[in-house]
Amino acid sequence: MAVRNPMNNRSKPRILMLAPWAPYPYDGGSKRVYSLCHLLREKFQFSLLTFRSAAHNPSAVAEDLRRQHELLRPVFDVIHWITPPAGQGPLNVGGLVLPEDARRFYSEEMAAKLRALVSSGETDLVHVEFGLMAAYGREVPGVPKVLTEHDMGGFSFFGSYFREMSGWNKFSRLPEWLRRVRFIRAVAGDYDRVVVMTEPDRRALLRLAPRAAACVVSTGVDLETFQPRPVAREGARIVFLGHYLHYPNEDAALYFLREVLPLVRREAPEVEFIAVGSDPTPALRQAAAQAPRVTVTGTVADVRSYLADATVFVAPVRLGHGIKGKILEAFAMGVPVVASVRAASGLDVVAGRDLLVAKNSAQFSSAILRLLNSPSLRSEVGGNGRKAAQRSYDWKTLAAGLGDLYDTLL
Repeated sequence: MAVRNPMNNRSKPRILMLAPWAPYPYDGGSKRVYSLCHLLREKFQFSLLTFRSAAHNPSAVAEDLRRQHELLRPVFDVIHWITPPAGQGPLNVGGLVLPEDARRFYSEEMAAKLRALVSSGETDLVHVEFGLMAAYGREVPGVPKVLTEHDMGGFSFFGSYFREMSGWNKFSRLPEWLRRVRFIRAVAGDYDRVVVMTEPDRRALLRLAPRAAACVVSTGVDLETFQPRPVAREGARIVFLGHYLHYPNEDAALYFLREVLPLVRREAPEVEFIAVGSDPTPALRQAAAQAPRVTVTGTVADVRSYLADATVFVAPVRLGHGIKGKILEAFAMGVPVVASVRAASGLDVVAGRDLLVAKNSAQFSSAILRLLNSPSLRSEVGGNGRKAAQRSYDWKTLAAGLGDLYDTLL
C-alpha cells in the first residue's frame, strides 16, 4: 500500500529510498537516514519503500501511525509499505547466495514492487540503505543506484558486531562469515556508488570488493538541536547511550558495568552510571540490578537531558566499525568523552585534546577519574569536542555532500 503526500513536487529529481524499516526509532542508522532526507527534501523528492512494522497491540499501532504522520509524511512524498517476510528467505536469488541477515529481509513482494516503481518511471535514482538490503540492487537496471553500508564491522571476523560471532562461536560461524564476505564482493559492483562512514571503512571495503565505487559520507550531528549544555547539576554521573538490541551496544554496556565501573568506584564510590536508550536486553537489566547506582532508562523522548546532566560520556564499544553518532551528540553538547580505541577509530579528532581514548579497562578507569577530578579538564575536553563536531560533523555540510553525489549520478 502506498501513502501519498498531496504536496509533492514533480519538478525535483526523484529519489527512492529502500530500507529494511522505517527510519524510527530515531537512533543509530535510522537517525542518519532521516536526517539526510530531511535536510535534502527541498532539493530532491524522496519516496520510501520499506517493510511495515510488525506491531500488533493497539498502543504500538497507534504510535506507528503517529510517527508516520508527524515524522515521515513531511519528508517522504510517497511511502510504500510492504508486509515483512515470514521466516527466512531464499538462500539463492538469481545465482546470488545470500547471508542470513539478507535472507531475513529478502521478499519477492519487495523486489516486485521495486521493479514496478523503476519500470514505471517513478524514480530517477534508487538509494538502498544497509548492506542487508543490497541484493535488491540487481532488481533495478537502468537507473543510478547508491548503497549505504552503515557498519563494515559485519565483515570483520574478529570484530564482527553479530552476537552469533562473539567468543568462540565465531569459529563455528566461519561458513556464514565467508558468505557475508562473498556477498558484499558480489553486490558492491552493482552500485554506482557505495557510501561508507569513514576513510578506514572505505579502504576495508575496497580490500573486499576492489570493483566498488566507494566513497565517504560521514555520520553527523544536528548542531542546532544538540547545543552546549548549561553547567551540569551536582554529582558524578557517567552516561552511555545506545540501542541495545544492536549487540555492540549491549556488549559495551555490559563490559563497562562488569570491568570498568568497579575500578572507577574504588576511588569514586558514589558515581552513578546511566545506560540510556531503547530496547535494553534482559542481560543488561539483570547486570544493572546487581550493581548500586546504576540506571537503565529504556526508550526516552529526548536524550539531551541525560547528556546535559552527564559528568562524563563513555563509549566503551569493542565491536563494529564506523562513526558512533552517540559520541557526536556528546561532542555537540560539550560533554567530555572517554572512548575505546575502536569507538574513536575513524573520527577526525585528536586523542587527548578532543576526547580521551583508552585501550583497556585500567586506562578507561584512569581517564574517567582524571575527568571526574578536574573541572578544568572536563571543560577543556568538552569544548574541544564541540569544536570537532562543528569542524567535521555538521549534518548540513554532510547532507550537501550527499546531494552533490546524487547530482553527479543524475
